[in-house]
Order: sequence, then C-alpha cells, then structure tokens
Amino acid sequence: MKRNIGLRKAALFGLICASVVFCNMSNTKQANASTVNPVSTPAVTSGTQSEKSSNLYPIHVVKDGNDLYGYIDETGSVVIKPSYAGAGNFSEGLAVVNKDETFLVINTKGKVILRSKNYINDFHNGLASFSDSKTYNYGYINKEGKVVLKAAYNFAGNFGKDHTAIVSKSGKYYRINSKGKILNTYSLPTKNAYYDMTDDGYAIYNSTSTFLKGVKDINGKTILKTNYSEITYLGNGLFGVKKKLAADEGYLVSVKPSAIFDKSGKQLTPFKYYDLSGYNNNYASFTDSKYTYLIDKKGNVLSSFPKQEGRGTLTVLGDVVQADIDNKISYFKMDGTSVWKNAETTALPSGITVQSVKVKPNKYVVVYYPKLEGLADTSVQKIINNKLERLFTADRMKLTLKDNLMVDDNFSVEQIKDLLIIRKTGYDDYFGSAHGTPLLFYYFIDTKTGTFYQFKDLFKKDSKYIKTLDNIARKQMKEQEKKDGMSYNNVDGTYVTEKQFFYLSKDTLTLYFDSGAIAPYAAGFPQFNIPFSDIDNLINKDGAFWKSFQE
Repeated sequence: MKRNIGLRKAALFGLICASVVFCNMSNTKQANASTVNPVSTPAVTSGTQSEKSSNLYPIHVVKDGNDLYGYIDETGSVVIKPSYAGAGNFSEGLAVVNKDETFLVINTKGKVILRSKNYINDFHNGLASFSDSKTYNYGYINKEGKVVLKAAYNFAGNFGKDHTAIVSKSGKYYRINSKGKILNTYSLPTKNAYYDMTDDGYAIYNSTSTFLKGVKDINGKTILKTNYSEITYLGNGLFGVKKKLAADEGYLVSVKPSAIFDKSGKQLTPFKYYDLSGYNNNYASFTDSKYTYLIDKKGNVLSSFPKQEGRGTLTVLGDVVQADIDNKISYFKMDGTSVWKNAETTALPSGITVQSVKVKPNKYVVVYYPKLEGLADTSVQKIINNKLERLFTADRMKLTLKDNLMVDDNFSVEQIKDLLIIRKTGYDDYFGSAHGTPLLFYYFIDTKTGTFYQFKDLFKKDSKYIKTLDNIARKQMKEQEKKDGMSYNNVDGTYVTEKQFFYLSKDTLTLYFDSGAIAPYAAGFPQFNIPFSDIDNLINKDGAFWKSFQE
C-alpha cells in the first residue's frame, strides 16, 4: 500500500546504479566490445507521444506486506502475475521491470529478454538508448541486447518512424540513421544558454543570466523567447508554459498553472492548467483543486470521460485510460467504464482485514491510514482503530495550502502470530526544495489486548540493552565503512536510544535511523540487523511483547 507509479515516479525509473551487464538470456556473457556497459540515465525528453499499446498494463498489489507489480489486459484480467518490485508501460511489446535489484526487459508473455543492473530507456522503433557507466555518454541497444551504436553521444533521442534520431556530440546536434550515419548537422548558439533537446527537434533552453526559459527549433530559430519560468514539451508540437514569476515566488513554480503554446509560438489557451501532463495518443490531463481531467489537443475537457476525484494524471494507452490518482492506479475504458482498480482492503491469513482509508485536507496532501476489521474483540478493535487514525491524521489534517508542502503518507501491514506490524511510510516535499524528506515508522500492535508496544518492552529492565545494542551497531558501522566506504556521523553519547526506531521479524531485530540522522541523506535509512540469538540474554521472554510474536 505504498506509493506506486505516482507523480514523482521514483521507485523504478529514477534509480541510478554503478554497473550493468546486458545479456541475451540464451547466451549470458560479460559485456565486451560489442556489448558496452550501459547505466541508467534520466529519461530523454520525448517527442514520440503515441503509445504503441501491447494491450497489457501495469498493476500494483500488496501481498504479505510487499508491494508487487504485474500486468492486466484490456478486460482487467491478470496476464502476468504480480511478482516485480516495479513495472513500466509496455512499448513495442517490451516493458522494463525490476526484481531483486535487477532491471529486466520482458515480453508480453513475461519472458525475460534482457537483464541489467541498471535501467535502459523504452524501445522506439526497435532501439533503446543507454548510457555508459564510465563516460556517461549515450548509445543504442537493440531488442536482442546488442549494442548497435556505441556510447559516443552527449544526448541520444528516441528513434522515430523514419528510423532517424537526434543526437549531440561535442556541442553540435546531428540527425542520424539507425546505422549511425550523419544525415544532417545542426549548430545551436551555446553562449549564455543551456539546452534540453526533444526527439522532435525542439530545444528548450535556459538563460544562464536570468534562468528563464525559451524554445528554439533545431536550426536555432526562436519559437519562444526566454520570458517564462518553466516550459515542458507535451508532444505533438505543443508546449506547456508557465508565466515568469516574481523573484520571491520562484520556489512555487511547480504548483503554478500552465498555458498551451504551439510550435509557432502561438498561445492556444489561458494559463489555467495545473499539473499538465504530456500528450499521449492525442490526450493529456490537468488538475484543479479537487479533480483530474482528460483534455484534447485544444485544451478542451473530454466530456465523455468522467473527471476523477483527486490529483494525478490520466494517460490514454491504447483502448484504456490509466488513472494514476493520489498514488493509486486504476484503469477505465474511454467511456469511463471501470476495467481495474486497486483493492481497498487487504485480507491477512488470520482473518483480519485491513481497509485503506484516504483523507485529503488539501490538494497536495494525501494520507492513507489503516482501519482493521475482524478482530475477535470488537472493543479492542475500536481502540486500535481510533489510535491508528489519530497517529496517521492528527497533524496532517491541520495542513493548509499556506504550508507549501506536498505530503504522501501510506502504509503496509504484516502479522506474526498475535503481533500486527503497521509500516507507515511518508514523503514530505516542500515547494521548491531540492528534495523531499522520506518518513518511516513502525507500529507493533497486540491484536488480543490492543497494546501498542515500545522498544523498551522487548528487553529486561536491568539488562543495559542500550549500551550493548549500541556496541553492536558501532561494530557493524565500522565493517560497512571498511567494506563499502560508508561514512557515519559522530554523535555525542550513544547512537541507540530508548526511543530507537526498529522493526523485527520472528528471528531478527533491526535497528534503523532517520534519513540524514547519522549518515548522508543519500544513504537512506541506515539499518543494522541483529539476530535475537545474539542478544538472547537481553530479551524479556516473559514479557507480553515477546510472547505476542513468539508463542
């Protein structure tokens, strides 16, 4: 029940790893001169905005507390069972998925075609771009995993239907064919400008003096002068454009509305579209304070498709509409008929069911919290539910638009005997910040008594468990620093405290720390696994906490 393919879309496609090996599954081999080591890269701005649907669409489910992705067909029937940690849309009969920290390219039967430790971009007309892990230059790979164009480009666009692509090298732009032959050469003025090229040959550029944006065509002709705070290529020769903001409002650019301009620089609509998406199959989407709408190329709301309550995107994929609203995915036919949606209730093996309840105090705050049903004692059930609702929503419901904060809170659930473990995740992102702050917390609940256990409840009172656990954590830190080059901050006193963040399994205690608390932010939530067998003398085995998941 976590964020999936939502507005930030970070789980699968934003990952960057250090090395990669491509292989044909029938002949696995280490990368060589004809199989360069590609590495994941930011997605190239695409001008190919017509999805070649394979009639399979990614879905997200939760099983045993784990987020899993699979695929359905246009009828809503599961074709590829959920088994992946992440999944993208199909393109030309192939999709990029993630499993066991490895990226896989699969076909519509679920067969693995390519395997990689890093992400490659979608296939377009038989080829996909990649980036070399050492030089960060771009090249192209075919559907068999063979590098057909070595990583020699600073930019590599998607190949179009004419089997040509725009690439850049040494400050110049070229149009090449699938053999790498240069068909045209283009020169753009590089003084006081930084360019972001699209597949269609439009260069969105920043003024290095004002940081405002404009648009040129690939021949250098100005389409829009640098008078705008943000410009996004929408596909189909259309641009989403935001007004120039006052100096003290620049941090609000992400939540300002866009207008639609065409490739001649003509403004087609007012500045009224919030969260304007790119066009796919001639349709895009936008939001207002409460709903998300599907629009045509003129910016008109498609009246035949119902508005969706919540904030997100609507994407036309073949014969269905993918609705990614408030970080939940669902699918509809073009007339609004439901095809598939996320289950709102999860059934645990014990018979307890967990309902996902959504609250939204404002457009940019979405909170999902758990509501339990099926406990043997309904009075205990009520106590637990009231406390969970308060823990998840009390502070969040006070947030207003003036707080300039985007919030995404969610949860997952697992149960070990009588112990219910609620994993609360969150992401706080202030408007204009370089990055948001991830949140992680666990609640350990006795389903018989309704008790919410604390860290101290696991240990004997006179066992000096804080010092012992701190020594174990410090030892693991030193081992990680030596092995992986990890760096931990020095602290006054102990790392481990009485209010220590932790989670557990039947056999292992895991101590973890907030992002940025004891290590660089990029390290995420540092964690240290300690088998219970190593701290047997510290555990209060007569305590209710221990008995709840051991007896």
